[in-house]
Amino acid sequence: MKIEDLELFVLVTEHMSFTEAANQLDLPQSSVSRKIKQIEDSLEVRLFERTSRKIYLTEQGDRFYKQCKQIVEEFNCVTESLTEHQKEPEGTLTLCMLPLMAEMLAEEFFVFFMKTFPKINLVYHALNPEDLEHSFNADLMLYIHPPKEQNMIARRIMTVSRRFYASPDYLDKHGIPEHPSALNEHNCLKFDTKVYPINEWNYLEDQTIKTVSVNGSFTSDSINLTMDFAIKGQGICWIPQFLANKAVREGNLVCLFDGKFSIEQPFYVMYHSRRYMQKKVKVFLDMLTQYMEQKYNVFNN
Repeated sequence: MKIEDLELFVLVTEHMSFTEAANQLDLPQSSVSRKIKQIEDSLEVRLFERTSRKIYLTEQGDRFYKQCKQIVEEFNCVTESLTEHQKEPEGTLTLCMLPLMAEMLAEEFFVFFMKTFPKINLVYHALNPEDLEHSFNADLMLYIHPPKEQNMIARRIMTVSRRFYASPDYLDKHGIPEHPSALNEHNCLKFDTKVYPINEWNYLEDQTIKTVSVNGSFTSDSINLTMDFAIKGQGICWIPQFLANKAVREGNLVCLFDGKFSIEQPFYVMYHSRRYMQKKVKVFLDMLTQYMEQKYNVFNN
């Protein structure tokens, strides 16, 4: 029995019609019926019950269909993998991620990737944590939690240390808080992650995550804008360490509490669980992993 026979059987089953399968394959309906009969004869089982108007799978036919579908899908994946291996990656790659991650990658990575692989078209969608199910339709999704869906797999690409920062000017004017619980007495510049409550900042103490309620004169969904306001002396911000490192080195920001009480936040890249990954997805994952390691030194297996 050839793979084409299995593909024909799967097609007939999914449409429950010899005629529809024949139309899609551009074959006479009689040829499709004859081929199905030959498959039944070779297996010595009846796969379909036939009436004058419809066909139905038998119990044996249903079991055979489930196995055939898996075989056909794996065969197509192998064929696609071998074909893609021999050609330059191409096609549309749909990405879904939080704006924070998109802002970070937009600085250099997206341009570098598109120059390296000009035949791959990137399509970015801002991730809405309230609609994660829809987001899984993307080829790749970057998020702070691994997926609950069984048909997705996750790979942690980095771990971010989120800390508290303020400018020297702000601290000279308003004093240095001695503990995160005192942040409620300061002007806190809030970054809306779309994941956590805006007015609640977390910190780690005695291996326990605690929360302090904060207030402030500015809220934004742009983490870079939030950091810029902190540099200008407008308040305290709670942002990833790797974003603040340059400002700290240049003396524009001070890391409060000497980095103590920081929260370690993992980031995951998720993709559809397929035995054979498409080449456009693989090259993106490989380059992203290398970029994170070299640029931000935050890669963590």
